Amino acid sequence: MDKEIVELKSYLPEWTSAKRSKKWGVFTAIAQAARLFALKIDLGQWKKRKQMYKTWLFNNKKKKERKDMIKYGRKWMPRMVIYQQNWEEVLKRIEDESRAKPKAPGMFKHYQVAVKRVMAELDEDKLEKVKETAEEWSNNFPPPEVQTQVAQKKGPAYMEHFSKEMWRQCEMRAFVLSAWKNEQGEVLFGLHDDNEALGDGDSFMKMKDWEAIKTVWQEYAQEQFGAGAQDGG
Repeated sequence: MDKEIVELKSYLPEWTSAKRSKKWGVFTAIAQAARLFALKIDLGQWKKRKQMYKTWLFNNKKKKERKDMIKYGRKWMPRMVIYQQNWEEVLKRIEDESRAKPKAPGMFKHYQVAVKRVMAELDEDKLEKVKETAEEWSNNFPPPEVQTQVAQKKGPAYMEHFSKEMWRQCEMRAFVLSAWKNEQGEVLFGLHDDNEALGDGDSFMKMKDWEAIKTVWQEYAQEQFGAGAQDGG
């Protein structure tokens, strides 16, 4: 049951943030993912198991909401590695079998099924390699192309969380400049100014001339990444 709990924990953010109308579809996908780590059970046992999963998710939902929803240190699971390494195949399978398009509302419930099928087609050696890769990415860091995807998906949320926590815990204001490479090797330039939403503060960007700072940061990004920086928003 321990491995099943670990899997449930990894999906707690999706469960917590899902709208009520989407809750059942999300739960079905989560339950199928956790079942991969369960011993062989019959239909009656599976019904009880699902109820246990649902109870655990509900019991941990409020606790999770009170804690930080941002995890800067990510635990990579084998299914995540398989998706990252085979995402084109996974998305194609989902589209072929369910006609669901990427980023469509119903995409998530098909994701686990598609990844599970890809996993089932791997021989023992390849599956073991996937597990080793997951361990390596968790203990050290993933390859640059994966870091790029994480930067695009999670970077803005990380910066927003940092700014809010600095204000909440330290009453400290922050203006965040960022730079990263995209999948084409281009350097993107970004910023985050959440000061207007914190306390009775004003936006740094609106109150001060920060173009000189932007120019210096862009020059720095060019030097560090060895390419021209572009505005990433």
